[in-house]
Amino acid sequence: MKKIMGLLILMAVFLMAPASAQNASYLDSVYQTYDTASGTDALTTLKNSISEQYGIEIADDPDVNQWSLSYVTAIKEVLAVLPASFRSVTRMIYLDPTYLQYEVKYNGFNDQHGIVQIGAGVMNPSVVYIRRFKELYKRLPTDAELLARFKTILVRGMTYGFLQENPDLAKSYARIAAGSVFPTKVYNPGAEVNMVVAPGKIPAWIDLAFAVAQYCTAASTLQSNFKTRYDFVKDQVMSGQTVANWGDKSLTGTGGNNGTGDPASGTVEIPGTRPPPAIPDGDYMPVVTQVDVGTAAASIPVAQKVPPELLKSAIAELFGVLPKFFSTCTEAIAYMPTIDTETAFSSEGYVFVTQNSWFMPSFTDLDDAARGKRFKEHLLREMTLRFCFFHPEVTVKWKTAFDKNQSTFEAYIDMIQAVALYCGAPAYLKQMNPERYLFVKQNIMDGKEF
Repeated sequence: MKKIMGLLILMAVFLMAPASAQNASYLDSVYQTYDTASGTDALTTLKNSISEQYGIEIADDPDVNQWSLSYVTAIKEVLAVLPASFRSVTRMIYLDPTYLQYEVKYNGFNDQHGIVQIGAGVMNPSVVYIRRFKELYKRLPTDAELLARFKTILVRGMTYGFLQENPDLAKSYARIAAGSVFPTKVYNPGAEVNMVVAPGKIPAWIDLAFAVAQYCTAASTLQSNFKTRYDFVKDQVMSGQTVANWGDKSLTGTGGNNGTGDPASGTVEIPGTRPPPAIPDGDYMPVVTQVDVGTAAASIPVAQKVPPELLKSAIAELFGVLPKFFSTCTEAIAYMPTIDTETAFSSEGYVFVTQNSWFMPSFTDLDDAARGKRFKEHLLREMTLRFCFFHPEVTVKWKTAFDKNQSTFEAYIDMIQAVALYCGAPAYLKQMNPERYLFVKQNIMDGKEF
């Protein structure tokens, strides 16, 4: 890390003046982009028929990861059996062009409500899932079984959008969820608790999403084992309608979710190995630099090999409003012109943002405001991890306040979601989860409100 820091200092470039405020939602811009999709091939025809019949866009990036005809057909089959009151809150099902394998996540704050993000893991199950399936059934899953699994994943994702539009339901359901343990495990590199980003998320959101999925795949089992959950889903979520169950091979049983070799267990830095950086007088800005990644950048366009001025302006805007108690835990931000990694990662006091953080292929048509908004959300999450590294006492407080059984990794994920929401949609977090809002205000943002 000393070598990295030395490189950062040697190659430092300074921030430019802030650009105008950037408020647009990047996923909402994607939604608008795909709203006018046209074409005559079978896949496009099917996407358009779903849009016309249900008002839901089926979006992807054909240059990175495109929907297959069989999976879009499965989407239409799911929509056909769900009540209109449930499916009407979904406006887009989006195949995320990510290199990180996960199943489903939902990020509903700002203008991103109703957009269910599907990961590559839906069509290409991880080795963890395949291993678990073979343990239970002594064979590989069939194509039909994988499609059924996808339908189940999709319904879980749609449930989060439904809960956002009906926040009182989650609060009512929390009492039911607390009464007994319900299996909410996934056998994939991203456990559900880590992949879902829901407004004011509490464990009841995940519990109910899995209960809705079982209502659609094994209603009699749900009714037999968890009648209160069954009754709630039927009456409060499905408007009294039963669903023609499509069946899904359960992977519950003995064994943990994160088996040997599953990276979802998370590797966490040892926090508090050095004290927090000193908080200076006056304004604070980190070192902003770029890193030479050698041959990894050989195929990157010349214009993308250096951090663009708007990216640096977005950093300046963000640090201009954050309290120094939080922001000084990020000592340096380095731009890496490579697509070999995800959009951002961090270590100790340093955040590294990659070419994907600004130039992700599917977002090249976005305007500057949408691109800046997307970047700030990625950066803010990594900055929260840097805060956690320097302030391990806050993580202890978080676990004590919300879930004493959380691992440190799970607590980190929980906190970065809350901080992103606190800064991006404070009124919504305050309404949905006032306890988390108050915790972030008092313990992370040093009293600063947005």
